[in-house]
Amino acid sequence: MKYQIGDRILLLSSKEEGTVVELVNDNMVMIEIKGTSFPVYLDQIDFPYFHRFTQQKLVKEKPRLIPGDEIKVDRSKYEVFKTDKGMFLSVLPVYQMDGLDETVKLMKFHLFNDTPHAMRFYFQIWLNNQLDLEIKNEIQPYNHFYLADLLFESLNDNPRFEFTFFLKEPQPKLATSVKKTWRIKAKQMFVQLEQLRTKAEATITYPLFDKFPEKEPEPEPTPEQPKKKAPVTTIGSGNFASLLSKIQLQPETSLTPKQEVDLHIEALEKNWKGLSNIAILAIQLNAFQRYLELAISHHQHNLVVIHGVGKGKLRDEIHQVLRQTPEVANFVNQYHAKYGYGATEITFR
Repeated sequence: MKYQIGDRILLLSSKEEGTVVELVNDNMVMIEIKGTSFPVYLDQIDFPYFHRFTQQKLVKEKPRLIPGDEIKVDRSKYEVFKTDKGMFLSVLPVYQMDGLDETVKLMKFHLFNDTPHAMRFYFQIWLNNQLDLEIKNEIQPYNHFYLADLLFESLNDNPRFEFTFFLKEPQPKLATSVKKTWRIKAKQMFVQLEQLRTKAEATITYPLFDKFPEKEPEPEPTPEQPKKKAPVTTIGSGNFASLLSKIQLQPETSLTPKQEVDLHIEALEKNWKGLSNIAILAIQLNAFQRYLELAISHHQHNLVVIHGVGKGKLRDEIHQVLRQTPEVANFVNQYHAKYGYGATEITFR
């Protein structure tokens, strides 16, 4: 076979580049281009390297000089400063074909931190007043974080999202934490999804808070009445202080960058038995995103992510994230003597 799974190819008819995702037979392979997979014959594709080489000009043209170009411009005057717009929840619907109709299969949720503060957060999903998913993690300033997938049919289970945010570096003028609850209303979601399709947009965005709230001033005690201590806010069966201590005192071993990351659930979570498939996938993708960000921030040359084979859901989600990460030069999922087809090797720019 001329091609292997993970090879980059060029579709000769449209000059689009894609990736081999499956070997169908001796004459046909399955390729993926821009998130769409379809079979092609071997004579319809080729390796992209010759096409890239012929498209490059061996001799670069000298830039045309325009009077005034020799004057250096102070770019610092025109820099765009990041603003504090708040914390947002983004909903990305994933569609599937149901006969001739396109229906929503599930919804992907991301958290967007458009503030200058790094935060730890405690996140829960409740279905029919029962805890379905729980995440304790952190999100960096002006960054996003994948939370979870929710099946579209779960809208019938009265889903409720609970958020509690803590400043990673407490500030004297700001509150210690902020708690937000978001309830999904099925009828309202149907209307918004229909509007999304009409406007040809990809996501629905919900604001959680505009700015991290300031600390409320304590009332001055009167001479007759001594100063009272502020009550401890309770969350569930535990108190707020104990919850904060649990989040802050989590072991930081996962914050150490690695050259090889094992995303098997038994390597990430001790008490994983009994978790739903969506909860397991959320834990695995959260770990992957953290190690990916660590690798980029520590200027690693490459990273090997062990995701296993299975049905390929985790692998496909990882590849989708990598395609949208500008710091990734390329990635390949091909047979390896140590991992088989169960790992993806990432090379950074």
